[in-house]
Amino acid sequence: MKLYTKIVLILFIPLFAGLTGCIKEEQYPLEPKIEYKSYQTYTALDGKDSLGKITISYTDGDGNIGLFSWDTVEPRKYNFYLKFMQLIDNKLEEVKPVDSSINFNARIPILTPAGKNKNIKGDISMTLELYFASQMLQSDVIAFEIYIKDRDLNKSNVVVTPMFTIKR
Repeated sequence: MKLYTKIVLILFIPLFAGLTGCIKEEQYPLEPKIEYKSYQTYTALDGKDSLGKITISYTDGDGNIGLFSWDTVEPRKYNFYLKFMQLIDNKLEEVKPVDSSINFNARIPILTPAGKNKNIKGDISMTLELYFASQMLQSDVIAFEIYIKDRDLNKSNVVVTPMFTIKR
């Protein structure tokens, strides 16, 4: 090995190690935080919107988002809460199914990372069957109100999506 190469290695290896040692891990609050990310529709052959896919991003400082398979009763029956809204008389109103046992909530599976650092961030997508929901709608303009809860029952912030026009 040439002397020049040895000098470069001797100087840059400690410098690189020192710089990477200064990189701090991101720290998030213990309560989950969400942001609206995207919405897209899938159109059926008849030209009507059949599915809607809503995506949110999340962060959580202790990584305890997600339900175990045995978490099936309140308050841990759901952890993704979605209010389906429609525009009526220039006001967003909740779409209420005729059967009160039906809702648009969902279950997020366990997302806790392995290892010491439990900070997590990522995206969660939920698919809605607009074809069946459209039978309850009085409007072609919809929006969603969403929040999540972690296993400690910490509630995230609530996000309201922009309004979307669907073909029904």
